[in-house]
Amino acid sequence: MTTRASDRPLSVILCADWGKNFSKRAVYAADIPARVVRRVPGDGWSFAGVLAEAQRWTLTGSVLATFDAPLGVPDSYLTAMGSLPGAQPLATFLDLLPRARSMPRFYDATTAVLDWAVERPFFSVPAGAGGLRTYLDAAARFGVDMYRQIDRTTGAKSVFIKSGIPGSVGSAACALWQELACELTAARTFKVWPFEGEIQTLLQSTPVVVGEMYPRAAYATALLDDPPTSRAPLVVAKTDAGVRRKAIAALQAASWVSSLSVELEDLAQAEANEDDFDACVTAAALLRCVLEGAPLCPAHLHSPESEGGILGTGSVNLGLPLRTFSGRERPLARPKRTVRQAAGSGRSVASVLRADFGAANRIFRCPIAGCDKVFQGSRGGWDAHVGSRRLHPGWHPELEEAHDRKRRFEAEFPEFFQ
Repeated sequence: MTTRASDRPLSVILCADWGKNFSKRAVYAADIPARVVRRVPGDGWSFAGVLAEAQRWTLTGSVLATFDAPLGVPDSYLTAMGSLPGAQPLATFLDLLPRARSMPRFYDATTAVLDWAVERPFFSVPAGAGGLRTYLDAAARFGVDMYRQIDRTTGAKSVFIKSGIPGSVGSAACALWQELACELTAARTFKVWPFEGEIQTLLQSTPVVVGEMYPRAAYATALLDDPPTSRAPLVVAKTDAGVRRKAIAALQAASWVSSLSVELEDLAQAEANEDDFDACVTAAALLRCVLEGAPLCPAHLHSPESEGGILGTGSVNLGLPLRTFSGRERPLARPKRTVRQAAGSGRSVASVLRADFGAANRIFRCPIAGCDKVFQGSRGGWDAHVGSRRLHPGWHPELEEAHDRKRRFEAEFPEFFQ
C-alpha cells in the first residue's frame, strides 16, 4: 500500500547556521522518530548541499530545512521594488529573487549614503555617531522601512546591513538568497515557508520545506523549562567558550530532555565554536516544539508574503523582558551578615569586611561606544541610562522608545549583566 503525502510524518528538522563564508556554516539534524539531535558530517555547506541532505530523509517522511539567515524583506521594500518605473508588482519575496539576479549591483553594499537605492539596498554602516540613522532616513525617502516586524519583535538587525555593526545579517542573507534563487526552478521538489503556504499544509504536501530560523529566538525553548506563555527570550553570550559550555550543560540537564527521552550527540563540537552551537541548540529547540506539540510559529504573521517568519518564535513569549543566561538560577537576595554572623561562620571578620568592601566598590562601565558612564557598586539605574536617546544619540537612533532601547541593550551587551 502506498503512503499518501498527507499521511507522511515529519522525519527530520535540519538546522543550518549560515554565513557568507562556507567555512562558517554548520548543520545539525533533529531526528524526530529517534528523538536524537546530532551533527551532520560535512564542511563547506551550500544550499544545494543541504537540499541533498534533506532529500536523503524524505523516504521516511517530510523534511523541514531551516537556515539562520533572513528569508523575507520589509513589506514596504517589496512595494517600492514593484513600483520602480517599468517594473511589475511583486507578489511575494520569492518573486524578488529572480529580479535581483538581473540587477548587477543588487547585492553590492553601498558605503556612501547617497548611493543607496531601492535597486541597491544593502549597505555598510559608516563609523561614527549617526551613521545608521543616515541610511534609515535615506530609505525612508523612498518609502522604505528597513526593518521587518519580526526583526523589531526579536531585536534582530535589518536584513540590509552587511557590515559596520555587530550582529549584522546582510552578508548571510545575500549568500543564501543567491543560492536559493538558483534552485527556484519549475522542477524543484521543495517549497519555501511561509511564501508558499502554511507550515502544516506544506509539510503534509511537500517532501522538503525550507524556512528561516533564528538561534536567539530558540535559546529559551532549548534551555528553559518554563511553559511557552512564561518563557522569556534568552540572551546567550555564545562567543564566550565558557558560556557555551555552561549552556550545553544546561541543555543536557533540562528536564524536557530527560522526560521526552531525547539524546544529544556531538556536543563537543557545539561547545567548540559558535556556529555549531547555534545549529545544535536550535535543532534541540525545534525538536522540543514538535515533541511537545508547541507551535513552530505564531498563529498570525505580519505580511507573510513579503516579510516571511521565523520558525521557533511560536514557543517563546516575545513580549516578556529579555533574560540573560548565566548557567545557574539567580539566587534570591540574601540578607547581609552581621560581624557576629561572620565570626560564627569560621571566616575572619577582616576577610568578610574585605569581601563586603570589594562588592561595594565594584564598577560597571556602560559598554556603549563613546559613553563614559560608570555605575559604582551596582548596576542600579542602568535602564534609565540606556533608555535615553539624548545620552547615546549615535547608538541605534532608530529605536525611539525607552523599552525598545533597553531590550536592544540587553541583547547586545549580555556580559554587562554577568
